[in-house]
Amino acid sequence: MDFDPDQLEARLMSHGVYVTSVETDEERIEVEYESITAGNSGAVPHREVGRVINVVRELTETQRNLRGWVTDLDGEQVGRWQAKAEWLEALEDGELSEVDFSGRVIESIDHS
Repeated sequence: MDFDPDQLEARLMSHGVYVTSVETDEERIEVEYESITAGNSGAVPHREVGRVINVVRELTETQRNLRGWVTDLDGEQVGRWQAKAEWLEALEDGELSEVDFSGRVIESIDHS
């Protein structure tokens, strides 16, 4: 498989995003992470969602459905989000703008 969860954790830690679990297969990558910022605001931080997506994109060769579960530092779920493989592929192919892609991801956020 072309995705190394340890690299994801190492790359995000300096941004206050602490990966607590990663599940992956040929069709999906699911990431649960603790967010310092989420604990302060009680909401899923959009900037961190973008960071997670961008690092996953850098670490993968093929696009897969990406889902994130965000918790505060006490392990309480703050929310979840998703980026569908088809959106990621369209973004990569230039068929979807960064703004439109971001809008779709932001619309997918579900605050717990």
